[in-house]
This record gives sequence, C-alpha cells and structure tokens, in this order.
Amino acid sequence: MEPFTLDVFISKRFVSASITHRVTCKQVAVVGTNFKDIKAVLKSRSDIPACLSVGQILSDRAREADVYNASYTPRDRDKFVGKIRVVVQSLIDNGIDIKVYLD
Repeated sequence: MEPFTLDVFISKRFVSASITHRVTCKQVAVVGTNFKDIKAVLKSRSDIPACLSVGQILSDRAREADVYNASYTPRDRDKFVGKIRVVVQSLIDNGIDIKVYLD
C-alpha cells in the first residue's frame, strides 16, 4: 500500500480532490473548484475542463510536497468513469503515479 491516498469528490456544483498521508491523516495537497483563485478562471466549476485543471493543479502541489506516488480506491457509490477518471488520468499525465484499486 502507498503511504498517500487520493480522494476525489464531485458534486453537481464543484470538483474537489486531495492527497492525504495515510498514517498521520494530514492533507498534503488540496484543490477544489470552489477555491477563490480557481473559481475566477474557470467558466464552469463542474465540467470536464474543470476536472482536468483540478488534476493538473493537484499534481503541481503534490510535487511541491515531494509526493510522487498515491493510491486511489473509489467509494462504494462511485464508479471509475467520467469525471473521476478524468481527474485521475490528469494526475497520471502530469507525473503522479496513481495505483487504482477497484473491487
């Protein structure tokens, strides 16, 4: 198991993602489309381009914190398709190695 976990939350209004240290439960990098600096730039806060930008910004912040590996397990109600997959793929494309554990 990786020491860091990825958490992605997508609602009808916004997209949020964070990387958390598994042992200490401290969030290393957090991004959401409701944040002031991101909210002004995006046209919509819950579409596919918003998910791409969340993944890109999260990967930049994770690399600043020296995090290059993480694991992701979808919640029970989440399926690994659509916007969640876009956020994870954006992280992978920007240099963060994500191991996805599907049940």
